[in-house]
Amino acid sequence: MNHILVVDDEENMRNALTFLLEAEGYRVTTAESGRRALQKVLEEPVDLVITDIVMPDMDGLELIDELRRLALEVPVLVITAYGSERMKQELKRRGIAGYLSKPFEGEELLARVAALLNE
Repeated sequence: MNHILVVDDEENMRNALTFLLEAEGYRVTTAESGRRALQKVLEEPVDLVITDIVMPDMDGLELIDELRRLALEVPVLVITAYGSERMKQELKRRGIAGYLSKPFEGEELLARVAALLNE
């Protein structure tokens, strides 16, 4: 069973993603900030990180940078309401191919998750 870490400061989004992913058979852990997510990944490895970008404490880009700095090569899917061309370029520069703009359809998220886990 694949283990996915969902990182978002909005509890409703964490709950919705957890419900959707668990219904597909994934094991889900959640974190409300990048800093808490990093702690959780160091405690227990995950197969995929799904993260928002704009969060307090440590944002999604800082989380991605820390994961890479620690040589944790876990795939990352970014979900954000602030999707711009500049943001897409920033993510590409960091080696992040998975990107979804809010709002998105559940089927689209599940397809991206499956693709990233099968790479």
